[in-house]
Amino acid sequence: AAAGGMFDRKGQMANPDRLAVLRQRTVQHSFSDETPDEREIRHERAAAIKKGFLYAWNGYKKYAYGADEIDVLAKKPKTTRNGWGATLVDALDTLWIMDLKDEFWEARDFVAKLDFRKDGGQLAKVFETNIRYVGGLLSAYELSQDKVFLQKAAELADLLLPAFNTPFGLPWQMINITTGVGSSESPGKTSTNLAEIGTFQMEFFRLSQLTRNSTYHEMAQKVLTVMLEKNNPADGNPNYVIPGLYPIDYDMITGKFTGRAAYWGGGGDSFYEYLIKTYILSDFMLQRNLELWTESIQAFKQYAVARSTQGSLFTGFVDGA
Repeated sequence: AAAGGMFDRKGQMANPDRLAVLRQRTVQHSFSDETPDEREIRHERAAAIKKGFLYAWNGYKKYAYGADEIDVLAKKPKTTRNGWGATLVDALDTLWIMDLKDEFWEARDFVAKLDFRKDGGQLAKVFETNIRYVGGLLSAYELSQDKVFLQKAAELADLLLPAFNTPFGLPWQMINITTGVGSSESPGKTSTNLAEIGTFQMEFFRLSQLTRNSTYHEMAQKVLTVMLEKNNPADGNPNYVIPGLYPIDYDMITGKFTGRAAYWGGGGDSFYEYLIKTYILSDFMLQRNLELWTESIQAFKQYAVARSTQGSLFTGFVDGA
């Protein structure tokens, strides 16, 4: 990817004047002034949510602390994400935001002792490991600035990188953390989906920024480069015919789409989500991300959105035929 996605497909970089305007905007919504009654209601709702979270967290802590999940009926721990404490890591940012600092620092001590080479006897699902573990650790670092979280995020990301050792640098769905050997979720096959090749951009971009190691960002952006090069509608690809409507089914060895169905649901949703989020995270510099996002939104509006007779808005599948 030329300059890691900084150029659009016409070779253009961001317009400096447009960048200046975009950078003056804030992501956070500007709320209007509250009345005393509105503030009281908001505080009551926040307290109720925090109480519900603590109920769940204390149950997890009592019966399954450090486990991936808790079997709530049997009150026993479950290993579903390699035994590295998926629930705990995924909840780190929530603990901080809810000002549950004692629980947060206790969880931090657990994270510090994690050994990712002990994989719980399971293959690691690369997509899930990235969004839940790497993403959770990066969020905890951003909030607390405790370097343990950044070190662990980089450590785990490095163990995922061999999954990209394929002919075109497209990630396997699964990886054996111990051996570094990748595989499809369906044994003997090379199938994957849009989300599972395209949901690394955000975490890997931020990890490259924080570690000053461009490898992560470059590998995530190369996926987009290959996808575009191997599936140009102008080349007569029978499965990809509407620019911006990327089919869900994909072969990570050939780099080509293997089906026609495109939609925003599971298997595709986070690909589109990460295009625009990573563009914003890049301080509006990743022009290719913006271009792909804009093209996709326009295509979905034209082909995949409809209104019912009652006026409700629905999105659906697009066959692409």
